[in-house]
Amino acid sequence: MDYQTLLLYLDPTDRSSERLDFSLALASRFGAHLVGLYSPFTSSARECFIVAGCAPYYDTYCAVRRGQQKAAEDAFRLALRRSGVSGDWLGFDDYAELPIIRRSRHADLLIAEQANPDSDAFALRRRFLEDLVLTSGRPVLVLPYAGTLRAVGQSIVIAWDGGREAARAVHDAMPLLRAAKRVTVLHIEAGDGPRAAARGVQGWEIDQMLARHGINVDFAQALSDSDETASDALLSWMATSGCDLIVAGAYSHLPWREHLLGGVTRAMLESATVPVLLSH
Repeated sequence: MDYQTLLLYLDPTDRSSERLDFSLALASRFGAHLVGLYSPFTSSARECFIVAGCAPYYDTYCAVRRGQQKAAEDAFRLALRRSGVSGDWLGFDDYAELPIIRRSRHADLLIAEQANPDSDAFALRRRFLEDLVLTSGRPVLVLPYAGTLRAVGQSIVIAWDGGREAARAVHDAMPLLRAAKRVTVLHIEAGDGPRAAARGVQGWEIDQMLARHGINVDFAQALSDSDETASDALLSWMATSGCDLIVAGAYSHLPWREHLLGGVTRAMLESATVPVLLSH
């Protein structure tokens, strides 16, 4: 079964056009319907202006923001016509986390972007992305906030730990895995020596399941020592592997604990330089 509905998050940033081109190519590849969901991803403007004592300028600000949304919608609809992809537009005047996430549950795959640390709304965007991964119930394809966005799915790495979240991510990524030229199952193990290697082998039975889907896999292992966390090991391995997509489970621990431990999920959300498909 392929992806039939993709949902792309758009905002007033310069990167939105690149995300749109990326998503159109992916939708065209699977013959999917593309939904563009637009949000300014800022807190309520009215309250901000009142607190700042600038209420008289609120109407002007709203007019500018409406103009941004109209321009984004026009660009989205024009791109749909040129690409021949079917799609819909959903626009929000203000950031509305719960309604936006509820809409997410009607799609097969969500496409979002890492929060840019230079963005004025960095904390809000980062929290939204974490909540989206945790609560939408759908796989989220997280694009890097910097660099050129290229087509994904030629060389895919599965970050495998044998857990529930990783298993779900593999099944959520199946349309991409079946079409990939190369799939690598990467097991990251803390420690070194034969004992760590033996623990790593336990996750490799997944190859039998993937083989029944016509997917041949390679295996790799990355060991982290006391000076290197699992997330560092994954990022280091990624940098030299030539992969264009990572498939991983999200938050196998409680998020606050993963934050303290410097977890793999947070590293993927903040530091991955290639797209990451995350499932929770």
